[in-house]
Amino acid sequence: MDFQQINTFYHVARRLNFTRASEDLKLSQPAVSRQIEALEGDIGLPLFHRSHRTIALTEAGLILYRQAEQILALVDQTRSAIESLKNLESGSLSIGCSSTIGNYVLPRTILEFSQKYPGIQLDVHIDCTEVVLRSAEEGTTDIVIIAGPVETNTLYMEPFLSDEIVLVMSRDHPLGKSEQLTLDALLGYPLLIRPAGSHSRKTVLEHFERIGWKPKLFVEMDTTEAIKQVILSGDGVAFMSKYAVWSERACGMIRVIDQAPFKISRSFFIATPKSLTPSAALLTFKSFIQKNSTASV
Repeated sequence: MDFQQINTFYHVARRLNFTRASEDLKLSQPAVSRQIEALEGDIGLPLFHRSHRTIALTEAGLILYRQAEQILALVDQTRSAIESLKNLESGSLSIGCSSTIGNYVLPRTILEFSQKYPGIQLDVHIDCTEVVLRSAEEGTTDIVIIAGPVETNTLYMEPFLSDEIVLVMSRDHPLGKSEQLTLDALLGYPLLIRPAGSHSRKTVLEHFERIGWKPKLFVEMDTTEAIKQVILSGDGVAFMSKYAVWSERACGMIRVIDQAPFKISRSFFIATPKSLTPSAALLTFKSFIQKNSTASV
């Protein structure tokens, strides 16, 4: 059955008048009659009882009218849903963030996006770089923001923000009083570090290898927050993103050493699966965070 014929039939059946239906459809009455005849020929049953002045629905016509009403209502709902998506009135977006980005870089920006586009349902997942990267490669996440660069054949990678990993200690740490601090001075203190799968860990260890320095004692901790709490309460030291310690540094709670060799540069990237066609919500979100996220602290 042709959709246009069903639409024409619905208007005739609703009006029970060919002339009024043709006016509603802005078609000539002969054109309306031809569509109804073609539809009846396709179905193989008459849809109207015709008399000299009036028409009425046959049993087949009544069944088709009820179905046509549902079909046209569904078409209207579909059009409305598509238009809403075009205008970002509805939709959903699955977002993956590595730990530093999800906890310290993007929370405020994501909230601002949600306030501007309340119809977009956001599902934000925060984990280590390795885990969120895998979710994007498997196509279960629409967009991920991670530290990098990362070698991948399945994702589009776009530079996002620059970052610095810096040496962090409590404000009362004995090393903070040293005027000429060296890496070897750290050997007497536990070096707190994230577990395998963390990009910050990978970056720090590669830096140590590059400059030929080997720390004696590592203490692995699952979260950046746990590392910060140990630093604030003891003699531990750590290499952490400047974003992760911004507020504590601003309040004078911690001391940051951010000159060579205690400063390591890296970048954050936006990654999207090549296998997925980007939605309007995804493109708008990506543009929004690129425009509104803080480039430096």
